[in-house]
Amino acid sequence: MKGVVLDFNEDTSRGIIAAEDGKRYEFAGINWLSERYPGSGMHVDFEAQDERAENIYLDPCLNKIVEKDRMAAALLAFFFGWLGFHKFYLGHKQPATIMLCVSLGGLLLLAIPTLVMMVIGFIEFIIYVTCSDETFDRVYIHGNRDWF
Repeated sequence: MKGVVLDFNEDTSRGIIAAEDGKRYEFAGINWLSERYPGSGMHVDFEAQDERAENIYLDPCLNKIVEKDRMAAALLAFFFGWLGFHKFYLGHKQPATIMLCVSLGGLLLLAIPTLVMMVIGFIEFIIYVTCSDETFDRVYIHGNRDWF
């Protein structure tokens, strides 16, 4: 059966799939059989067992595989983090716009807000450099975490 992942909680390793039959099926992380980590909005193919989903695979035909390079995001965070360019790169438009507006507006206010944005950009640079590719993909790409 085909469906879309509505939510997945990595702490409990449990999630929910909205299937094409209109029902919702719960699943455990152990039933996820694809290489990529489960995330909201992913199209999947699975076997329905009562109200549970088992043998869940990512449907490659329906999922856009967006590969974002961790080191590219880190370099953008290092050089242009105060402007939010790394967030634009990752697709986080609202936080990126906030950083851009605060940084540019902060130049008029003794540069204190701009310095705060520089610190945030540098912290995110450190996080991107020190985390693994898998963690980066899970947290910042599929998990859509906007801020560190």
